[in-house]
Amino acid sequence: MKRFLSAFAVLIAATIAAHAQSAPNGQFGIGLALGSSGSGAQFTYAVNPNIHVGGRLGFASFSQNDSSQSAFAFAPFFRYLFNASAGVMPYLHAEFEYSSISVSGVSRTSTALFLGGGVAYYWNATFGVRGEIFLLGLGLDPSYTQFSIAPARIGVDWFFGR
Repeated sequence: MKRFLSAFAVLIAATIAAHAQSAPNGQFGIGLALGSSGSGAQFTYAVNPNIHVGGRLGFASFSQNDSSQSAFAFAPFFRYLFNASAGVMPYLHAEFEYSSISVSGVSRTSTALFLGGGVAYYWNATFGVRGEIFLLGLGLDPSYTQFSIAPARIGVDWFFGR
C-alpha cells in the first residue's frame, strides 16, 4: 500500500509539472479576488508573461433595521511576475485604490497605495490561482502609513484569447 501511495504521489506531481506552463502572454483575463484587503471582480491584461496590469472592482451593500451601508472600490494594479519552474511564479504587486463608503447617508472616500507580493500558480496559460499580501499601505487621503502582513487576498484568474 505504501508503494502504491508513493507511486500515486509521484504520478500526480509529474502530471502537474507536465501541465504547468508559464503565465499568460498577450491575453485578457477575468477573475475573482477575496480577502481582508479588498474583494471583487478583477480584470487583467497580460502584457507579457512577466507583466500584468488591470483593475479590481468591488461593491457591497448591507441593510438592517434603519441602518444601511454600502461600499465601492476601484483599484488599478501592476504586477511583475518572476520566472520560476512548474508554473509557480512569485510576484510583486502595486495597487492604487479609490474607495467610497456610505453609512446611513453619510459617505466618505479614501485613496491609498498598496505594495506587496504573492505567489501565482498557472495550470496552463488560461487558468491560475494566486495568493498575495500587502506589506505597505500608504494612505493618500486621509494620510496614513501601515506596515503589516495581515491584509491578505486569494484569487482565481481565467485568461482567454489564445
